[in-house]
Amino acid sequence: MKVPTLVNPVIGAGIAVTFKLFRLTFRIRVRNDQRERVVQRTGKQYALAILHAHQLAALSLSAPRVGAMVSRSRDGDLLMPLLRGNGCVPIRGSSGVGEKGGATALTKMIRHVKDGNPSVIAVDGPRGPRGVAQKGIAMVAMKAEVPIIPVVLIPRRRWIMSKAWDRMQILLPFTLVDAMFGDPIFPTPGESIDDLRAKVAESLRVMEHRMDPEEAAICDQQCRKSSGKRRNKRERSSDEATTQSDDIVQSVGGQDSLVPGVEPNGVAVGADSISLKRQAA
Repeated sequence: MKVPTLVNPVIGAGIAVTFKLFRLTFRIRVRNDQRERVVQRTGKQYALAILHAHQLAALSLSAPRVGAMVSRSRDGDLLMPLLRGNGCVPIRGSSGVGEKGGATALTKMIRHVKDGNPSVIAVDGPRGPRGVAQKGIAMVAMKAEVPIIPVVLIPRRRWIMSKAWDRMQILLPFTLVDAMFGDPIFPTPGESIDDLRAKVAESLRVMEHRMDPEEAAICDQQCRKSSGKRRNKRERSSDEATTQSDDIVQSVGGQDSLVPGVEPNGVAVGADSISLKRQAA
């Protein structure tokens, strides 16, 4: 049976109301929060960098008009009322370049920040690997010319979705949320996107190990396993490509073939090779 399209907004509204009631019971402990100082010092806003697992905790101290990326999936539909109810401006798409709606979302986010609004990006979304910063956060900072402020947010009473790739953390009522901000990371002239996002990922990794060592260790282990799987997949793809190349070489005449019109690697280079075969026949 097809689920009515009205269901997601209704569920989303229920989640938003529930979270807002829960939020009244939260206590927030903030360390090294330099957001206001950065705005006063630079005259610009900032791009807040968080982990995908900490998205709900980040809503507990979101600033007004902060731009937040949300996927175009059904899960994203559920989050829309939650984000709006906490003062965020949802921007549909993904921070991952090449993801569905990614380029459009990044363009909108850059414009939102340039217009004088802060932004928040789950750097390892939408599908991980956990803790690996995608290019989106660096692109927003570079194009909008704003600093990146990393932050980890640890709810001390929580439910962890252990089967999810990011081990999403659900805040429970009356929890204490420990928020630790890292020092602002300013893009420098000539710096590459990869170098900048690596700085962000390392800052978040160090802070999570300090604030939540047990969870950070579990996630590090997951990342190692994920990296190993990706490496094995690449090696298998490389081996398959090599095998296919060897088959081509053997079928054409081998690497040492001296037939005119055939390169030493066995690949025919034009019509001469065809005419030679006809003459031989």
